[in-house]
Amino acid sequence: MNQLKQEIVKTILYFDIFSFPLKEEEIFQFCQIPTQRPIIQQTLAELVTEGQLQQTGDHYAVRESKRLSSLRQKKFQLSTKLMTKAHRNAALISQFPFVRGVAISGSLSKYAADEAADIDFFIITAPDRLWICRSFLHLFKKLTFLVRRQHDFCMNYFLDQEELELKDKNLYTAFESISIIPVYGKASFKAFFTHNHWAREFFPNAYPEQKLAIELQERIGWLKRSIEFAFGVQWGRRINQRIRRSTVRWWREKFRRQGYQMDQFEKDLRATNGESKYHPNDYQHRILQAYQERLERFSSATTTSEVLKTSEVVVEKASGKN
Repeated sequence: MNQLKQEIVKTILYFDIFSFPLKEEEIFQFCQIPTQRPIIQQTLAELVTEGQLQQTGDHYAVRESKRLSSLRQKKFQLSTKLMTKAHRNAALISQFPFVRGVAISGSLSKYAADEAADIDFFIITAPDRLWICRSFLHLFKKLTFLVRRQHDFCMNYFLDQEELELKDKNLYTAFESISIIPVYGKASFKAFFTHNHWAREFFPNAYPEQKLAIELQERIGWLKRSIEFAFGVQWGRRINQRIRRSTVRWWREKFRRQGYQMDQFEKDLRATNGESKYHPNDYQHRILQAYQERLERFSSATTTSEVLKTSEVVVEKASGKN
């Protein structure tokens, strides 16, 4: 099997962790070596003929292509319905103080949301105001519990405009960074993609900047301007730091009470002046570990079916939550 065929299979193996078959244009975009669409098309046809891949309609998979294609179509239909709500919610989030960019993230940004999916948002804030901004938004989220809409506003990742480069640089974070859907703040996301150009090392055929070709929401309401003005330069910076310190103390206590290993705290949670990450289930590590296991089996297998003999176990382990 030549290098391009190997890379195509490896790409599909990664997405099989999520039971997500890929289309030709997605395989081209997420292939980890530079190539061209016509070459991808020809190589896919060869892999199907050789029995290394299965094809159902425009979906390619390494197993159960009919079932997974049907499942993806259902997820796409559900995601399309949720996308309208997500854009409306993003517009609301954008009007909170110190929000400078809002993007849809998580499974919905890949049109892969299922019935249990949250609507996830990635948020960019003004410098030295991330924790004030986060506090306003999480106070609002407390209110959403009263009407059972808390899953429509999942905001677990924040960066400020002076700390846009992701600290974790791996396949998982590269894919997540290029798959977000910016809704508000074109300038902020242009800077974000520039600062995270390293993701092209994983996906040389991907150009996430193209998502900024459309018009994004940019309106700033008078209430937002007024509240931001109230937090003066020095006073606002001091308040921001105090909120950050108190949040870290709360996170540590919560982490301990929920039974997580404290040696994982610094990896799963990050609370710097310009970054807020709260991912206590170690999901990133689970996915990368599952992918590595598949690659190891792939290197010694003669067919993709051999690679996936224990695939359901790997999927369950990767997607499980503590």
